[in-house]
Amino acid sequence: MKHYDAIIIGFGKGGKTLAIEFAKRGKKVAMIEKSQEMYGGTCINEGCIPSKSLIVQAHQKTYQEAILQKEKLVHQLRKKNYDKLNQFDNIDIIDGTARFVNDHQVEIIDQETIEGDYIFINTGSTPIVPHIKGINETNHIYNSATMMKEEKLPQHLAIIGGGYIGLEFASMYARYGSKVTVFEYNERLVMREDEDIALEIQHILENQGVQFKFSSRVQEVSNQNEKVIIQYSQNDVGYIDHFDAVLLAAGRIANTDELGLENTGVKVDQRGQVIVNEYLQTDVPHIYAMGDVKGGLQFTYISLDDYRIVKDHLFGKQERTINNRGYIPYSVFISPTFSRVGLSEQEALQQGYEIKVAKIPTASIPRANVDGKPEGILKAIIDKNTNQILGCVLLCERSEEMINFVELAMNQNLTYQDVANHIFTHPSMSEALNDLFNAVQ
Repeated sequence: MKHYDAIIIGFGKGGKTLAIEFAKRGKKVAMIEKSQEMYGGTCINEGCIPSKSLIVQAHQKTYQEAILQKEKLVHQLRKKNYDKLNQFDNIDIIDGTARFVNDHQVEIIDQETIEGDYIFINTGSTPIVPHIKGINETNHIYNSATMMKEEKLPQHLAIIGGGYIGLEFASMYARYGSKVTVFEYNERLVMREDEDIALEIQHILENQGVQFKFSSRVQEVSNQNEKVIIQYSQNDVGYIDHFDAVLLAAGRIANTDELGLENTGVKVDQRGQVIVNEYLQTDVPHIYAMGDVKGGLQFTYISLDDYRIVKDHLFGKQERTINNRGYIPYSVFISPTFSRVGLSEQEALQQGYEIKVAKIPTASIPRANVDGKPEGILKAIIDKNTNQILGCVLLCERSEEMINFVELAMNQNLTYQDVANHIFTHPSMSEALNDLFNAVQ
């Protein structure tokens, strides 16, 4: 039986970076990946990179051209990720499905069993299939990964779920020319955001041609003449409509079903997510979990920070934990991009803060008008007693870059006045932060 210093299950961001760390330290590493099309992880192959490639190309190329360009990019990055690990003689890349035999041994199904001193679960997550009658028997039903492999643009696309993934795809496909209808269970979009922000997002997407059906329950799907028939209710009234394709955007769930964790001391929660401590250790101290599989924020940059925590715990001062990451920003790549860090206005009030709120329209930003993209709003939440920034929302082009400056200011305990008086280049979108924080009353 082969023995390794580290067995890593899953070729995602945290796992592949950790594999290189071990290899550079002269350790023997097994990297197990069940699919050759997943070298590099979800982000490169099924998530961030292919979706952003399609988003960037909207209005620049036809949909078919954009799909081909996306596939070319994904193949290039997948090969680079493979080569990055394959260059090390002490990393074995093993294609196959991993299953725990016990706390130290892992079977690669139909191949061999190996053992390791440390084992890292980095298997990611997979799209949830909602419980809808006919969902498994009906054609032209897609998830976020399979949708981006279709070369034919659907004339009428239904999206079940108005969360962040659903909104990204709604905005993207509308800009390629699809008629898009979003079925949302709640009475408005993105319930964790403030209502004024949610309404602005809705208004922007409706201007792009997206139709929303709120308080809707999809009850059954079926096929008829190559169409997908959706039966749904809205405000207790039943309806039937037909579509060319349906995208399921009901969230993601941890990939733990096939791991054989019942053969170990590793515990999972009710959602199948691996339970870890602040250092990402499971109940078995030499088994760690990284990335989406442990729950929490499902971002590739969280998986990368998981690597930093594990590295520090194994080889450093054991100072980094999941509890001292600081504020974490996120972006949703609708058009314009929606970005946020920290607390919303409602969350700040619920937590008992006395707050000051600043809000300006994107149309007041010179660069937004130069670019011809004036839609959106910017909003900041300030602690009235300390002048610390509690949260910030940027609904504007390039907000995915701007939000990182705000996050840095928050994590460095700068006041809103520090940002209001910072010197930015002109004309830039970042200088809008001068105006936003100067608008604090």
